[in-house]
Amino acid sequence: MVLWGFRWLKLFLNPYANNDFEHISESDRRSYILGRLEGADFSEWSWVVVVAGVGFFTDAYSIFAINMVMPMIDIIYYDGKMPHNYGIAVGVVTLGGSIIGQIGFGLAADIWGRRKMYGLELIITIGATIGVVMSSNGTYGSMSIIVSLLVWRFILGIGIGADYPLSAVICSEFAPTRLRGKMLTLVFACQPLGQLAATLVSLIAIVRQRNGIPSDSMAHTKGSDQQCNEECKRTLDSVWRWIIGVGVIPAVIALWFRLTIIESPRYTADVGQDSKKAASELHRYLLMQAQPVVATSTSVNVIPENVASRRRTSSGAISGAMSDESGQVSRSPSPRSINRVELPGEDAVVKDQPQEIVHAFSLPPPSGASDNGQFFHNLSSTQHGTGTVMSPFEGHDPFSQHVEQPMQNVAPPPPSWKDFKQYFWHDGNLRTLMATSLCWFYLDLPFYGLGMNSPTILSTIWYGKSDPPSQIYTLLIHDVWQSLVVVSLGALIGCAITFVAIDRLGRRNIQMIGFFWLFILFVIIGGSFYHLYEIGGSAATIVLYILCQIFFNFGPNTTTYIMPAELFPTRYRGLCHGISAAFGKLGSVVAQLFLAYINYGDHIDYNRIEKWLPYSLLIFSIFMLLGLITTIRWIPGQEHGPDGSVKTLEQWEVGRETPNGFSTTWTARRFEVFWKFLARLSMGVYLFVDDLAGGDARERREMERLDRENEEERERMRELDEVGRGRSGAEMGEVHEERGPSPFVNGSAHR
Repeated sequence: MVLWGFRWLKLFLNPYANNDFEHISESDRRSYILGRLEGADFSEWSWVVVVAGVGFFTDAYSIFAINMVMPMIDIIYYDGKMPHNYGIAVGVVTLGGSIIGQIGFGLAADIWGRRKMYGLELIITIGATIGVVMSSNGTYGSMSIIVSLLVWRFILGIGIGADYPLSAVICSEFAPTRLRGKMLTLVFACQPLGQLAATLVSLIAIVRQRNGIPSDSMAHTKGSDQQCNEECKRTLDSVWRWIIGVGVIPAVIALWFRLTIIESPRYTADVGQDSKKAASELHRYLLMQAQPVVATSTSVNVIPENVASRRRTSSGAISGAMSDESGQVSRSPSPRSINRVELPGEDAVVKDQPQEIVHAFSLPPPSGASDNGQFFHNLSSTQHGTGTVMSPFEGHDPFSQHVEQPMQNVAPPPPSWKDFKQYFWHDGNLRTLMATSLCWFYLDLPFYGLGMNSPTILSTIWYGKSDPPSQIYTLLIHDVWQSLVVVSLGALIGCAITFVAIDRLGRRNIQMIGFFWLFILFVIIGGSFYHLYEIGGSAATIVLYILCQIFFNFGPNTTTYIMPAELFPTRYRGLCHGISAAFGKLGSVVAQLFLAYINYGDHIDYNRIEKWLPYSLLIFSIFMLLGLITTIRWIPGQEHGPDGSVKTLEQWEVGRETPNGFSTTWTARRFEVFWKFLARLSMGVYLFVDDLAGGDARERREMERLDRENEEERERMRELDEVGRGRSGAEMGEVHEERGPSPFVNGSAHR
């Protein structure tokens, strides 16, 4: 993998060296890009999963490691009496930073490109993690560790949030269609793996330092104060810093590969409008045993190699892989040496000598190709070197059964505010964005609301009415084991099922299954929890909780991450994924605050977990039902083409069928009112702050308004003047008609 990083240095110094795509038409370059991505083999697409997954692993590790660490910080700095607000604040600021990172970096990835943002978020994560590790109370309380943690965790949240849209979008845009669902599932599976790693590292660190924790060290309980001497506190202080700091290691490893990745070819071609650069980078960057084939407007170029045959992907794209007659696989040859081409009916055939024939993969015809597959209309009259094209694709269209041809070769419109309004508002695709955002919001209410409080909740589920151990070492070990069994086990099983079923069942069906069973399970647990708690039925509660974790991940927790990376066009994909993810984190913030300060009356508050947890689960079940309804009503359902293959990104980005009347619906009108109110409110706040700061924003806006009104008035007067001149011309024409034609016109003046 190191070679990939050094390939980037060569590309950076001379991005157009040995450029073989200068003489190739726009539609053919786009065909090459899509065909090359579709034909990628294991060695070419697996590194995308590794690079994206390692960063996501680090993010999950950093988020959930705090669950293992906060009890230690409570023991070290607060003698087991940490104020309730402190723990809640640490979780909320991390999630709040994630919201900023998701929207900010998602938008930046669409404006400036994926590669310029990729790696920057890891730098933020690494720096913030080091800051967390170095937090302390200072000498004699000269500093506040909780303030330091809040600042660094907020910055850490920005880096964590930024990774959501970047990793998902890059993985989606590099992935072959036949593997895109599985690749995104693997990347997302790094979240439970990161959570598992945080648990295992905590277990190893605590066991490794057990000699530094005296056996008589006791945690704070209702009936006794904490007993932890200086040696005990010093050991735990070292342990929690090691637990957090280890999360930097995978981030540092992944950083180089993120900084050296090429720009997404789809972004370069669609948003950057530079298909030549996209094709050149893709051709030179991917690992190859040989060089790829490319079709041009004057020839189809290959180096004479062993006889090879085509390989078709599940989406219908023709891969660049070739195999000789003995079955040995090799990469398709280079576009640099082209001699003679023959393209008869079934396969593209390339001749270097009359006796030598090579079968090369054929690219899809451009959007303007005729129905009979006529392609490269000028090929038959064009010579290239010593070879002559003998015939085009006569009666053969290799993509006709699998890929809609116009989508593959026509460049989409460049991003603009006009196009943004047309696509989301008038074409009705705002409904899809609202669906992905709301479903993520509904999901994260219970997922992070319960997950960020997992030590206390799991302890209540695990022990029931029995008292947890008070010996510090035993207590910490039990916390780790509970998280390992209840949370990590169920999450990994759920991700494994999703990986197998993602293309068979489809994203939408998996999300509906997950929401449905979570609704049922929350109702069952909420209705039976207190009874099981009273009779000591912890085993049944643990099984039900593990089932919840399974259906979180074999369900909306995975699909809400995958679908925004597929459903939207390249030019807005990063922003849409960022908005959807930000709604999820907003839900987690709401849940954290709700569970922290809710009071159901009769002393049922956060101090009585066995009392408030059942009520909270019943409330969360309502949101699971709303998620199910939203998925059924608003998530696009047709995930496969007519032939049964998974849709390509180019097919998804077309959006909903138009016209669909979305902009006239009740929901759309209410959203428009809300949007305008929000815009006016934001502008009012901005102008108020600007006035306080002595700015002139209000005057400048007033001058701009007057300039617009004057311009509109001039335009109106210009139109009236043109209308007046038109009427005058018409009247003059009528007068000339009455007088008859001029004698100079009909020639009577010469008689």
